[in-house]
Amino acid sequence: MDDIDMRILGAIDSISPRSFVSPVKVNELLKFNETELGNRLKLLKKSGHVDIMTSEYPSSLALPNSISKVYLTDLGRQSLTQK
Repeated sequence: MDDIDMRILGAIDSISPRSFVSPVKVNELLKFNETELGNRLKLLKKSGHVDIMTSEYPSSLALPNSISKVYLTDLGRQSLTQK
């Protein structure tokens, strides 16, 4: 994990450390390219740091790659406290 991944985890934690949030709201803090953020979230899901939900229907609160919700897992919270 690099600094960008830690910033993503921190942004998710600052919005809602215990429930699913919109990745668009997370990106309002980060100001990343939405596609790049979606790709990073998928990698963070594979590593177990976040959980994501996708939606088949386009929404203003979903990223272009259909990620509609993101959640910080226990491993993600633990990584934030160890930084």
